[in-house]
Amino acid sequence: MLILTLTVLFSIILLIVRVVKKVIGNKNGGNDFKELTNTQTSRFIYAYDIDEHTLQEAVDNFIHLYSDKGDIEHPAIDQEDECIRLTFSPNVDYISLCYWVNYLVHADESKQHRYLVRGWYPFGEVQINGTRQPFSNQIVMLYVDKNDTGHDNISFVTPDGKHYLQPFAIGNNLKPQDGGSDTYRLAEEYRQQHGTNSTY
Repeated sequence: MLILTLTVLFSIILLIVRVVKKVIGNKNGGNDFKELTNTQTSRFIYAYDIDEHTLQEAVDNFIHLYSDKGDIEHPAIDQEDECIRLTFSPNVDYISLCYWVNYLVHADESKQHRYLVRGWYPFGEVQINGTRQPFSNQIVMLYVDKNDTGHDNISFVTPDGKHYLQPFAIGNNLKPQDGGSDTYRLAEEYRQQHGTNSTY
C-alpha cells in the first residue's frame, strides 16, 4: 500500500514539474525558446492613429491588468508629429513587448477598430531547441496581422523579410510563416510613411 501511495505521489510531482517547466519556458516565446543574451538597447512602440489621451488610458489599463505579475514598467510617452512613441528600457523582454503591442492594437473599447501600432524589439542571441535562430542579433518589427481573427498572438518580421507568428497560449511555440500583411521597415521610416489618418 505504501509503495502504491509513493508511486502515485511521485507521478503527481512529475506532472507538476512538467507543467511548471512548460509555463516558465513559455515566458519567452515557447517551451524551447531561449534568449541567451539581452541587448542593452531600448525597445519601443509607435502608435499612429490614436490620440494621446486614449493611449495613456490604455497604458494605465494594461499596467493595472498585469499588476499581479509584478512591477510593470511604465513606458516614456512622447508625441512625435504624426504619431506617439512609447520607449521601454532594456529590462523589458520580448514576450512582454509582444503583449504591449497586441493590447494597444486592440485598445478600442468598442472593439470596432484596430489601432495602427508597431513595435521594434532588438533580439540578442536566440536559440530554439538548442539551435541558433536566424533572427538572432536583429531588430524585428512586431505587429498584429490584419488577417488575424483572434486576440491571442502577435507576428514579427525580420529585416530580411522572414515572418513569424507568436501565439500567447501556453505550449504554443514560435511558428515561421510564409508571409504576412506588413513589410519590414525601421521605426523612423515607418513614422515618415504613416500619419494620424492611417488605417490599419
